[in-house]
Amino acid sequence: MPSISLRLFSCIRKLTDKQNCMKLMAPDPKCRCHHSLNEKNPIHMKPARLHYFKGRGRAETTRWMLAINNIDFVNISLHDHHDFDNLKATGKLPFNQLPLLEIDDLKLSQSSAMIAYLARRGAFYGRTDADAVLCDMVVGAVADFNVPAMQFAFKADKRDAARDLYASLEKFGRHFETILKHQGGTYMVADQLTVADIILAESLTSFIEFVPACLDDFPDLKKLQGRVVSNPLIRTYLDSANRWRRPDEQYIIDVARVLCRALPSHMPQPDRFVKN
Repeated sequence: MPSISLRLFSCIRKLTDKQNCMKLMAPDPKCRCHHSLNEKNPIHMKPARLHYFKGRGRAETTRWMLAINNIDFVNISLHDHHDFDNLKATGKLPFNQLPLLEIDDLKLSQSSAMIAYLARRGAFYGRTDADAVLCDMVVGAVADFNVPAMQFAFKADKRDAARDLYASLEKFGRHFETILKHQGGTYMVADQLTVADIILAESLTSFIEFVPACLDDFPDLKKLQGRVVSNPLIRTYLDSANRWRRPDEQYIIDVARVLCRALPSHMPQPDRFVKN
């Protein structure tokens, strides 16, 4: 227990030091959340390292944020529980959870923290504190909205999975469109691309992949999704080898192998990776 606490304290201390450094580097001390630090980074900075399973999952939003920041990264894919145990042994995982992002001499855990860090780093939080909090509200809502897409591959009945997608759209879609219209109809926050647009578009892209016609009744969201995926940096990522295929049965198997957990009951030998 003491060693775990020390590792966690060390991770928090490094992150705090980095944040203090970022504040000192900002040209306007009153501008906390929307100054870009890209120009302060070395031209030949080493690629970020993203540790995760062999697939999109909870690491995908981080990949989109790395892409929009024009940050090179490599996927470090875990094959089995030995890889996971070895990663834990390094002390890099403050909570022994994936994904892990290594960037700027930091070891970042929790997808929401990665998104926020990259949004601040690349000036994707709008211009004001009010913009920033609206971004956070949208990103938080998208996390709930996206649950059916995250679960889609794990369900045996794809018609049932599709119904869950439509139910989530009915619950959240009009609210997203109302915010979009209130902000001028082009972006979710003010008149510029922000983390809110990136994270919502990532989720909508998954919805479309699973059910291509699902946005037909949500034309404003459909336009937003198209606008974001047409961004040259996002488009380059989506066309690259770093973009994993849509989650499928193989992804489910890969995750279970790493975590030593049971597969969904509809799959053959569901307990094949469970350790006795």
